[in-house]
Amino acid sequence: MDSPGGKPFVLFCAGEDSGDILGESFVREAVEAGWGACGAGGRRMESAGLNPLVNFEHLPVSGFGDVLASCRTLRKDLEVLRSALCSPQCLALVAIDYPGFNMKLVRLAKRLGKPVLYVAPPQIWAWKPGRAKQLRGIPLAVFFDFEVDAYRKHGCGARLMRHPLALAPQPARQPANGEVLLLPGSRLAQARRNIRTFLKPALDSAYHIGGGKSVTILAARESLCRPFAEIVDNLALKKTPCEVKIEVIPTSTEERLERYSRASLALVCPGTATLEVALAATPMVICTKPDLLTYVLGKILVRSKSFGLPNLIAGEPFYEEFIAPPFANSNDLAKRILGACQKAVSQSTDIVIQSIRSKLSGGMTARELMLEFLGQFVERKSH
Repeated sequence: MDSPGGKPFVLFCAGEDSGDILGESFVREAVEAGWGACGAGGRRMESAGLNPLVNFEHLPVSGFGDVLASCRTLRKDLEVLRSALCSPQCLALVAIDYPGFNMKLVRLAKRLGKPVLYVAPPQIWAWKPGRAKQLRGIPLAVFFDFEVDAYRKHGCGARLMRHPLALAPQPARQPANGEVLLLPGSRLAQARRNIRTFLKPALDSAYHIGGGKSVTILAARESLCRPFAEIVDNLALKKTPCEVKIEVIPTSTEERLERYSRASLALVCPGTATLEVALAATPMVICTKPDLLTYVLGKILVRSKSFGLPNLIAGEPFYEEFIAPPFANSNDLAKRILGACQKAVSQSTDIVIQSIRSKLSGGMTARELMLEFLGQFVERKSH
């Protein structure tokens, strides 16, 4: 498989919206340097010049159960990317998070002798530390000091990368408007579970904390709005003074932070969104409901005490976290989350914001990393 016009290209693979945000600047650098860019990525990477080889909508899945349900489609997409990587026109691989695909592509690239840059590699500090062995000899770009230490203990060359959020301006904190945000995640199956589980606590919080104004469910992509609306309709909620709305999250980081800053409270699925909401100084509770298989295996294998990025970075459990068991009593869970929400709105976030910003600001920029990586091709060509 060749890039358009037969131009040599770099293969990119990002399978989630957070990876799409990270990958945008890397794609742009490759294109501006005169190379083609092909692979898997969303609207941001495409706007930077990526030629998509697979449908990005297929890729955002999480948990063992959800992956099994999409196995056939995912296998086909992986084969397309493998074929592209084997093309003589493919110069290298830039893997971005998404270890389900990227660890397989990394192994193939190593066999082919093609350079690899892995941005946001697997979280070996939380589980599956054995994956680090497969990444020895590959440049890794990570965001946090504790990740650098974890990888170096396993003989990997991890380098600190400046997080894109470090450059985001601090939005002016808006007066509390009574709105509660629900960010259920970018993966449809996961988001369905989270909306069904956490919409009631969000409504309760909007009523008790925000004066009953509204709950807004934020969708990572336009394509998620319709299934989200169907979930809300099917819940057949009892009459409530709170309005339930659905919006698409803004594309730019600055607009997203400003949007979050207008709300009184947010219930957020773990991921990059937790960092953005924290930096917007919006009170937050971190919560998710995994599928049954993931929940059971996570209890056995996961070693980290926290799963919220702001807590991991700050080194303390500033934001309360809830992993809802598959068969949790919904009323008990709603009461516990309401209590956490009431606590969250009474806390000052200034100290944790300063801690997060300082720890996101170190390391190389995406531009510096990509130019260094692309320099290998220029040197090879000159020889």
